[in-house]
Amino acid sequence: MQTLFVDRKNSEIDIDRGRLKIRIEGARSLFSVPTSVVELLVISAPVNFSSTLMNRISEEGITAIFINPRNSEASVMTHSMFHNSGDRRLLQYQAATCPELCLVYSREIVRAKLRAQQLVLTKALRRRPDSRYPLTTGISRISDMIIRTEQAESIEALRGMEGAGAAFYFEAYRQIFPPALAFNGRNRRPPRDPVNVILSLSFTMLHAEAVRVLFSTGFDPLLGIYHSPLFGRESLACDLVEVFRPLAEYWIWRMFAREVLRVDHFSVSDNDDDRPCMLGKAGRAVYYANYEFMARRWRRLMRRIARLWLKRLQADFSVDKARD
Repeated sequence: MQTLFVDRKNSEIDIDRGRLKIRIEGARSLFSVPTSVVELLVISAPVNFSSTLMNRISEEGITAIFINPRNSEASVMTHSMFHNSGDRRLLQYQAATCPELCLVYSREIVRAKLRAQQLVLTKALRRRPDSRYPLTTGISRISDMIIRTEQAESIEALRGMEGAGAAFYFEAYRQIFPPALAFNGRNRRPPRDPVNVILSLSFTMLHAEAVRVLFSTGFDPLLGIYHSPLFGRESLACDLVEVFRPLAEYWIWRMFAREVLRVDHFSVSDNDDDRPCMLGKAGRAVYYANYEFMARRWRRLMRRIARLWLKRLQADFSVDKARD
């Protein structure tokens, strides 16, 4: 087990003698699992815990994320320092203060995201030949954006290209979903349809995964390269998640296409602007089970990319040091 999901209201959580214990309201026995097998604790319901639990969780190396059912992007995360190497952070700080390297690295991040978006549409085309025109149009336009990134002379220009690519991508992506889902493009804060609810929730989960991977590799998640530092934002985690967004988007489409997730898993309200669409209890059980299955692969890829970033920094700055 790597992720433990707690979705029962009024559950009680505690840590005792190396075990994470959860007592569910109304249940006769408690659920207990060794802390050594838990990496991520996801809490998506009101629960009860002691004031010392957060410190105990951090000491055990467990990342906890408290999901806000009304707005998953407003969730809270706690974590500990998983790596104590200051040398690796110094390399990251050197890169972040070098405009030339930031541009090189940012080009690679944006190109990787655009190529992944292109691959999503290509895969969709094989399954949905009836949507050939919007999909081939999106693929062609994203190809143009990929070429243009080679000539980008600033990170601001890259952001413009990424934004244009996202517009082309979602114009095609939205058309492969059935009309019953009312998915007309990306919206959030709050998400207003089932697809956007799952997109926002998945990106929140991926962000938590990225923060944990970056800490364990020895990076500072707050100091981004493509995403500039912003108070309270783990900007380097945002950099890493960009590469994984299209992977999650393809998986989300397939869940809806196979009706693993259905419209009846969601509650939709036309009158409550704060909660226009929410994932219900049965839907959360389906989502989290399927997420954990996919997340195992995504975690491995994240760790691989983080290690590649580290090796790249070590190589780049060892060359510079040798020249000096």
